[in-house]
Amino acid sequence: MFRVIKADIGRFSSDGRNRLRTLLAALLSQGFQAVLTYRFFNWLRRCGIPGQPLRFFCERFIEITCGISIPAACRIGPGFRIHHFGGIIFHPTAAIGSNFTCYHGVTIGDRGGHGRAATLGDNVVAGAGAKIIGEIMIGNNVLIGANAVVNKDVPDNTVVVGSPARYLPRKDSDIMDTQKFTIAPPIRIADFRGTYKGGGGPDKTVLNSAYLHDAEVVDVRVVYIRDPRDNQFQIGDRARQMGLNYTEFEDRSFFDWRCVRQMAAFMRREKIQVLHSHDDKTSLYGFFIKLLVPSLKIIFTVHLHTPVERSGYRSLLAYIKAKSRRRAVIWLIKRYMPPVMAVSDHTRMTLAADGVALDKTIALRNCIDISVWQKPAGKPVLRDELNIPEDTVVVGTVARIANRHKDLPTFYKVAARVCEKQTNVRFVIVGDGHGDTLLQAREQVRQMGLENKLFFTGHRNDLLDIYCSLDLFLMTSTTEGMPNTVLEAMAMEVPVVSTKVAGVPELVGDGVSGILCPIGDVEGLSQAVLELVNDSEKRAAFAKQARLRIEQHFDFSKRVKALENYYLWAANDGHPENLVMDRL
Repeated sequence: MFRVIKADIGRFSSDGRNRLRTLLAALLSQGFQAVLTYRFFNWLRRCGIPGQPLRFFCERFIEITCGISIPAACRIGPGFRIHHFGGIIFHPTAAIGSNFTCYHGVTIGDRGGHGRAATLGDNVVAGAGAKIIGEIMIGNNVLIGANAVVNKDVPDNTVVVGSPARYLPRKDSDIMDTQKFTIAPPIRIADFRGTYKGGGGPDKTVLNSAYLHDAEVVDVRVVYIRDPRDNQFQIGDRARQMGLNYTEFEDRSFFDWRCVRQMAAFMRREKIQVLHSHDDKTSLYGFFIKLLVPSLKIIFTVHLHTPVERSGYRSLLAYIKAKSRRRAVIWLIKRYMPPVMAVSDHTRMTLAADGVALDKTIALRNCIDISVWQKPAGKPVLRDELNIPEDTVVVGTVARIANRHKDLPTFYKVAARVCEKQTNVRFVIVGDGHGDTLLQAREQVRQMGLENKLFFTGHRNDLLDIYCSLDLFLMTSTTEGMPNTVLEAMAMEVPVVSTKVAGVPELVGDGVSGILCPIGDVEGLSQAVLELVNDSEKRAAFAKQARLRIEQHFDFSKRVKALENYYLWAANDGHPENLVMDRL
């Protein structure tokens, strides 16, 4: 924050140097007072530190005294200067580059309450009374004249005049020398992922990382490939609601060459420096995009990597396909820029077992935004929705039903055994899957005689309320990386019973914040659930320790800082031995 404010102050000096009189001139300027207020609360927001109610009163004070409204959610680069003051209004989704100069009466807004606001490049000047409307792109070195109304994209080195606006080439003499005020521009990143419907844990990590990154360090584009037949795809809506710079491409087949070429063109157009892939499909596409854009640095996070064993597949053909795919993924990983990131130590070890050298990988554990995921933020809605009595213990999980690795049949068996011995327990499964998998799951539960004791909610977006409704979280997975669902449950002070799978022992303290059992151990899991169902004091103690564990070791803000260091290192042609990252 301070280095950016220093660049803002430098705009008050003819040579960009910060002297005492320059500082005094800035502090006496009402425009700078508004900028300083914005910088402080934007910094709090990026750090995940609650700023209310102080932010409300400070922003209202600036609006009343200076006539300037700049929401903390705006993304504004260093060297921001407001000449004069009054009537300046920015939309929360406005994104502005370095050395922006703004005069009085400037509005950067959406289109009548719909969509997002503009993205402005570096060295843009907005003259008095200028109006910039809608989700448009304003290039670098653009001069927007007084009272101009801009509602479409503007190329670099352009003068904009009139209403409706006309665009003229900018002469060299019009372009002011702003290099003396410029600090290192942010690294341009594309976070690259593919999924279906509402996504899963990795999608939460991708979107939350992009939301919390320091815009002064990295400039993130969230890029998704999606099946055009997936009518329930929700990632785009979620990304736009968060104010992220989001783009998606249609992926029509196993290997869509047209999609690859479109993405390569996007990388060149957006001047992306680092492409960050997050799954097998994007690792494949990333390899070919690199061939088309050789200057691109490509890094990879492995969210899930499990051994492929014959016993896990019904047919020999399915096993051969899975084995071939795994070998192809390992081949691709070895061609990515090392070190490859893994979401847990266990995932690192499984990569090593498949031939990826340990010195070519690092562990960057999944984490959670503790300022968002906290129990007071939720409401226990499930009891009313499902007519569950107050004296009944609610045991739940959040999982994709179509994912065989979640081993929901074991969950059903545990529910059946527990309900045989306790009548005051209900089980809930939150999630959906491909096709009719949810209907099949409901039928399987009905045949087991659990239709009034085990409930399916389908896909839900109100997960804060879901976790707040649970007394106990049960996970029966046979394969995981570092599960976001367990992170969420612990952050929401829900004790955990889980299989001792992958990165879970790195997260859950057995006998401290939860109970861990061997994979597939129906009897052990049932006894653990019964133990906590019958002991409310132990549940409360585990819940308290779960939250403490998350706060101390799995705070998302620390992960974001480590990832920013990684991006800076990768963009500057680093070597694995020179990368320093705090271990989470």
